[in-house]
Amino acid sequence: MPCLRSRRAGVAASALCVLFAGLFTACAEPSGGDESAQTALPATLPAESLSVSLAYALNDEYRVDSLAAQGVGRISGSVQYDGALPPDTLVRPTHDLSICKAVADAPLTGSRDGIGDALVWLVGVTHGAADRSPRRVQLTLQDCTIRPRIQRAPVGATLLVRSADAMDARLRFLDATVESRSPATTGASLSPVDAAPRALVPLGSAGAVVPVTAVLARPGLVEVRDDRHPWVRGWIAVAPHPYVTMTDARGEFTLDGVPPGSYVLVTWHERLGTRATPVVVDAGVDTRFRVMLPER
Repeated sequence: MPCLRSRRAGVAASALCVLFAGLFTACAEPSGGDESAQTALPATLPAESLSVSLAYALNDEYRVDSLAAQGVGRISGSVQYDGALPPDTLVRPTHDLSICKAVADAPLTGSRDGIGDALVWLVGVTHGAADRSPRRVQLTLQDCTIRPRIQRAPVGATLLVRSADAMDARLRFLDATVESRSPATTGASLSPVDAAPRALVPLGSAGAVVPVTAVLARPGLVEVRDDRHPWVRGWIAVAPHPYVTMTDARGEFTLDGVPPGSYVLVTWHERLGTRATPVVVDAGVDTRFRVMLPER
């Protein structure tokens, strides 16, 4: 299969070819030796590739470099939606009604010109900066919802699971690998099927805090569910390197300190789908991107 090549990419480009072989319907050589030429890619990624692509950064070989500022590049941009945003739909609880109220299912933040709470990550990074994110990450069950609904966490951190609700719950943390459309969701979601959970965390009283290490022990996209309240849902992007981020309320994102090379920029949104875009990073250059999620 022809695939993206770069004089500077070396191992990273080869790794991308292996990972995405069979996932992309078209993959062409850059013409005329132009390393910035884009490879033809489909608008969406198969769901089963999502957790794999987030986990796949040659994590066992990822090494921390003390790169000088002038030796790295930057990726910045925005995530937008090519169409009218689908309306929010209310999820109506069936029990524990003194705590659980009707809430918007996977509420959208931002506008079509800037989609908030989208995950953005690079695939193919083999070296770079250390991840300086806090080594303790909070997740709270409050008002029968997961807060924050979507968050980033560094691999190897400790997850502090807290309950603010006086009710019985059991949170299940699963690798998101299989696409499904659940009655509890308005758009395409990822739902683990017949998969062993990373962890099961029972919660029974307000104020309880349970430290968990297994959830963030390895990279990937993790879905959080409550076995006793099936409408409760959340997501954790367990990052193998610093080049994983989320868009803000205006749909903006930034990845700083990226080593020069050729990568794939993957964008995922809980309701609006995914997009993969090849990107070439040059030292000292701010590569600006506008990622357009296709209308579903």
